[in-house]
Amino acid sequence: MAIDERTPGTDATATAASRNAVDILYSMVDPKWVARLVGDEYDVGVPDDCHLLFAGHNDTYEVSVGGRRYAFRLHTRGKWWLRGESDVRFELELLTHLHLHGVPVSWPLPRCDGDLLGTIPAPEGERFYSLFSWAPGAPPGKLTTDQAYVIGRTLATIHVTADLHTPKHPRYHLDEATKLDRPLAELDQAIRSAHPDDAQTIGHYVAEIREHLAAFDPGPTGWGIVHADIQPLNYHFDADGNVTIFDFDMCGYGWRAYDLAYCYTRTGDPQRSAMLDGYQSVRPLSDAEHSMLTTFGRLAWIAHDGRPVARLAQLLRDPYYSGSL
Repeated sequence: MAIDERTPGTDATATAASRNAVDILYSMVDPKWVARLVGDEYDVGVPDDCHLLFAGHNDTYEVSVGGRRYAFRLHTRGKWWLRGESDVRFELELLTHLHLHGVPVSWPLPRCDGDLLGTIPAPEGERFYSLFSWAPGAPPGKLTTDQAYVIGRTLATIHVTADLHTPKHPRYHLDEATKLDRPLAELDQAIRSAHPDDAQTIGHYVAEIREHLAAFDPGPTGWGIVHADIQPLNYHFDADGNVTIFDFDMCGYGWRAYDLAYCYTRTGDPQRSAMLDGYQSVRPLSDAEHSMLTTFGRLAWIAHDGRPVARLAQLLRDPYYSGSL
């Protein structure tokens, strides 16, 4: 009989350790640690204060240094639209380009070594971080017509200025596969279990959207780099009515009319008309793009993650909704 020379208890110990191991999906970093990192990695001085502003797709910290404010962003992992470091660098280089061309955006600051991007070894795996200029002002309450005009004009300015940029890195496409097929696959079981009227409504408008997309010609400038998430949480107005756009985390290549429709269909009149006027003061829409605004508005509601099926059906019936979501 062969003698088992393994150390007694080794297998049992390993099995117990495996059972007791904790898989970390998300960790929250201490603001004091973030403050030390900013002081060490960026040429901005020693932070006086740092606190967490938002936790979600990204963790955003407000960092104060001698009366100046900065936004420190720590990416969370597992976002379907980001495949890795190259995708993050696409956003940072785009923002640098827009800033250098005078577009009012929050832009990334370089670390002391010149890199715009850093990484930390978090428990759940490597996480990227960047430091951004602060967006002065605050989110608006209900948009005024003047503010809506400025939003439209600034979005168009982002589009035309982005056309002057030659990206060094790839980025995802906001197309039928990502904006329609992907969310519908996630909603499939819920739609099957929904009230027949709601399921029928969703099926009707999905078919209509596909038909309109197949026939749509965006023209030479109707497809390109887009923000993809223009909404009140992602821009600030200062006391003089100036806007700063930020959070390009979901930017990519898509239909420019979709980018406009995303915020246009969520804005009531007369602000909606002012937003369209502001956009067209910089980049006039083609007739084909204008006719697609309602379709793209419906597509944007489908693409928005986490909406109950009954609510989605209601929004597809009436996509011009500007109330609380």
